[in-house]
Amino acid sequence: MNKRLFAAAGLSVIAVLLASCGGAKDPAMVASERVAKSTEILNERKQKGALILARFIYPGLFGPMQCAGQIRLRKLVDGEPDKVAAPEDVWSGFKWLLPEQSKPADINGNLLNPVGNAKEYERVLHPIAPGTYVVTYASCQMSSPNGTMTLEAGGDHGGLFSYISALEGASKITIGEGQIVDAGYFRVQGTKTHPVVVGQEASQAEREIMREVLPGAYSSITFKKFGD
Repeated sequence: MNKRLFAAAGLSVIAVLLASCGGAKDPAMVASERVAKSTEILNERKQKGALILARFIYPGLFGPMQCAGQIRLRKLVDGEPDKVAAPEDVWSGFKWLLPEQSKPADINGNLLNPVGNAKEYERVLHPIAPGTYVVTYASCQMSSPNGTMTLEAGGDHGGLFSYISALEGASKITIGEGQIVDAGYFRVQGTKTHPVVVGQEASQAEREIMREVLPGAYSSITFKKFGD
């Protein structure tokens, strides 16, 4: 194989790799997927009566960081977390913008900091029954030079020393009948023994992405924060 043919073959391989990473999708297919996922979201709302989405943020030394994790919710009964009914475990998404980030010019080709597409949002919207809930446990995993580190808050984890109690701060959230709730950013501050929840609504940039990738479901989304 001469140099020219070798270079052409190399460029073809790169093009295939970029396409497989989502950098070169057919616009018609993307539009069709967005419509389909919007319809799925609206239908999934019927499973329990509502949907909820949350983004877990860890307050790092150099600013907030995305944290893949679990937020455990229990319904409030007479002012206390329901200790009988099974809890709702909401899993934070992986692809979304931090509060201070701007919407990228090309949301499909942003390989270094990928943002959510229709499929990702449909995946992380969790079916939930309407009602008022409190956070009783939260955990997330962070990558560090020493490996993966797990951060935990609260004791409602089902282990030997498990206990059920609402986390301090903005740990309450109310979900209305038929709502698709974007609960914004979930932060845990304070210490391990006294964690405090801080809530913040989804940024304008994040909303703009959701409006673009979920054209059929966006108007049905209610934007809230923990503490509401």
